[in-house]
Amino acid sequence: MAPLQTLLCTIGITAAAAFSPAHIQHTQRTHSLSPLCSDKGGGSAIAAPKTKTVTTTVTKQKQKQEQKKKYQPSDPDTFKQEDFEDAPMFRLFLIGDEGYDQEHVVTRLVEIIEDCSEDNGAGYFKSAYQGGEAFIGKYPREIAETYAEQLIRSEPIIFMDVRDDKD
Repeated sequence: MAPLQTLLCTIGITAAAAFSPAHIQHTQRTHSLSPLCSDKGGGSAIAAPKTKTVTTTVTKQKQKQEQKKKYQPSDPDTFKQEDFEDAPMFRLFLIGDEGYDQEHVVTRLVEIIEDCSEDNGAGYFKSAYQGGEAFIGKYPREIAETYAEQLIRSEPIIFMDVRDDKD
């Protein structure tokens, strides 16, 4: 039982010492750590390498370069003229059908086609009813297909046709 008591006392003293404030003394160093930084001028010299290195220089001939003309901000950009091709045009047709209601067709044409007025819409309807189809206009392909698709999706359906301008 004595060794157990000794062990417990040792643990208790160690724990008490670990959690009690201890006075730590700091001493000032009066000499520097590195001999290279000392005021006495001493210290070892940097060692010279034992191997010799040889460097060779290769020179390239300069090629003749064209100097670009510097433009002032006030100069016009005449050198940046680009040729733009016009988008291919397609013809949009309203296909005539006996089941059409004139008011519905004219209203949908005015709502969907940007440059169509009520008078134009009524004229397109009459031409399509009498001749089987009415020419509405020439548009780039994406726009003509968008108009035709929107009119075909309306309730009741309005039949449209998109044709190449070259035909």
